[in-house]
Amino acid sequence: MATNGREGELKTQGVIEAAQDPDSSVTSKDVEKKILDEARKAGVAAYHFDPNASAEEKKAQMKDVC
Repeated sequence: MATNGREGELKTQGVIEAAQDPDSSVTSKDVEKKILDEARKAGVAAYHFDPNASAEEKKAQMKDVC
């Protein structure tokens, strides 16, 4: 029987693999959300930034969170 942490890891791996399947409707955004959710459940600080945001915009977002 898997522990809760291992179970989450396996589910995340399943989402990653599904996103790599061209016949699957799972997207990279789904993978990103799953990884962020699992990190937060584990008590890890996890953030999502717009890849096109400037360094200043990312820094401002961090100040809003902290």
